[in-house]
Amino acid sequence: MSTTAVDPTRAPLTVRKVQFAYPDDLAAHWNPARPEWSQVVNASSLLMPYLEPFLIDAIREAIPRLDDPALRDEAKAYLGQEAHHYKQHRRFNELLLTRGYERLRAYEATLEADYTALRERPLAFRLAYAAGFETMALAIGHMLVRHRRFFFQDADPVVSSLVLWHFVEEVEHKRAAFDVFQAVVGSYPTRMRGLAYAVWHTLRRTRQAYVLLLREDGRWNQWRTRWRMKTLMCRIAAACLPRLLESLTPWHDPARVADPPWIR
Repeated sequence: MSTTAVDPTRAPLTVRKVQFAYPDDLAAHWNPARPEWSQVVNASSLLMPYLEPFLIDAIREAIPRLDDPALRDEAKAYLGQEAHHYKQHRRFNELLLTRGYERLRAYEATLEADYTALRERPLAFRLAYAAGFETMALAIGHMLVRHRRFFFQDADPVVSSLVLWHFVEEVEHKRAAFDVFQAVVGSYPTRMRGLAYAVWHTLRRTRQAYVLLLREDGRWNQWRTRWRMKTLMCRIAAACLPRLLESLTPWHDPARVADPPWIR
């Protein structure tokens, strides 16, 4: 077991039990000006009820191994935030799938199989995956806030609020999974393996889902859709890549990443 210095003044996390009242006429293209972006977010949402319980289980298993009481408390609050995230996404996903996307139930079975297999991996790898995903989530959270007008202006306010609330809390608990990994494992090569796998796995499954969604829309084979997707992904990569590259350094520490004022 490795040890890590834990800041005794770390701000406590708050578990906010936010409820979202989705409209009866909820549209899959909840941002009508950006249907491709809508389906990318929808694809990411489909992942959450499988990914986040996996993260919760890994961190919960690690908590008895933590010596620092402040870190134990933060880890427990992290579990509460993540549990509420995936429950809200599950409600949204059920509404989405009934809007003409029932064939994506088979995709959900693929996610279930993925995370069942990942639960067989050693705890060190599962914690590295959790820390790696949270590294990516921190970069995405900063991107969504910085470019929130581009992504959410004139979009459905409830879905926009779901996404922004989720990623504001991802930024808030940016250090929890990383600090747990450092305290229990602390291996730089293992962290790199977990980061690489988490990024590859979640992006691969998200792409699979948005292609399926856009095929159901009859849009995927349109050149305009392909062009918009390329420009959208370039925009996302340009916003996220610098922070992801910094996380590859041995001295990376998410606690040093300043929160945007809008998030605070």
